[in-house]
Amino acid sequence: MGAFSIKRGFLFLIGGAEDKTGDKVVLKTILRRTEAKQIAIVPTASSYPQDVYRTYEDAFRHLGRRDTHCLDIRYPDEAERDEHLYTVERADLIFFGGGDQVKLVDTLMNTKLYDLIHEKFTAGELHIAGTSAGATAAGNPMIYHGNHDGLRKGSVESSEGFGFIDGVTVDTHFSARGRIARLSQFLLGGQCKKGIGLDEDTAIMICPNDQFTVIGSGRVTVLNSTTVSGSNYNRIEDGEKLRFNNMRFGSLSPGSSFSMRKWSIMNRVGQTNRCLEPPIQWAST
Repeated sequence: MGAFSIKRGFLFLIGGAEDKTGDKVVLKTILRRTEAKQIAIVPTASSYPQDVYRTYEDAFRHLGRRDTHCLDIRYPDEAERDEHLYTVERADLIFFGGGDQVKLVDTLMNTKLYDLIHEKFTAGELHIAGTSAGATAAGNPMIYHGNHDGLRKGSVESSEGFGFIDGVTVDTHFSARGRIARLSQFLLGGQCKKGIGLDEDTAIMICPNDQFTVIGSGRVTVLNSTTVSGSNYNRIEDGEKLRFNNMRFGSLSPGSSFSMRKWSIMNRVGQTNRCLEPPIQWAST
């Protein structure tokens, strides 16, 4: 995984189905931590983008944020429009909704809008959050397909993601949809050695120093395939069953902190996530 700029914005990755009508712990934490006032919601991954926007507009309004904007971008050429670029220029937080991560990346990648988001995020002038497909798209490489046949070779597919974190693959709805098999298969393929599985109503807050903290009601699963032995991945055909041993597996509860550089839970004396407080601030533009 490449080096991170200490100026980088905060990245919130949500496993999907986060509470939007009750206590809203995940959404509330995002707003409290970033102090975002202007929020741009990107519902591009969904087949019902306006419905997605209205749902989050209502949730954020109940949390005291009324300045939300919809980037209803359905085709790549729309991501070149000045009005959308202006919205991103003014935003404190970009929120990518759920749906189809392939559609999301294919629509926005290599556009002026993506370049602007990436530039402002890297410079520490913008925070990013994504749920479900929006979280999966944040990593690189990006995983899709293979839910029920995860331990049959060839059932899992991948493509380039946004790369807000690079060299890590993110999977969502992890426990609810039994996705440990598909993430394991993908790591066995060798494109990527490390993966993060996010449960529903659960998020990680990734700080500029490569440390993340777990938020919400579920768990986060971390996988590392660097010590795998006995894998038959390179000797079998597509459709055949996989075998392997010694996949490194970790499970993190809410409040846990994790170092992505060391790929280790931060649980020793003095080893705390120093990004948690106080909230980051910068002058409005």
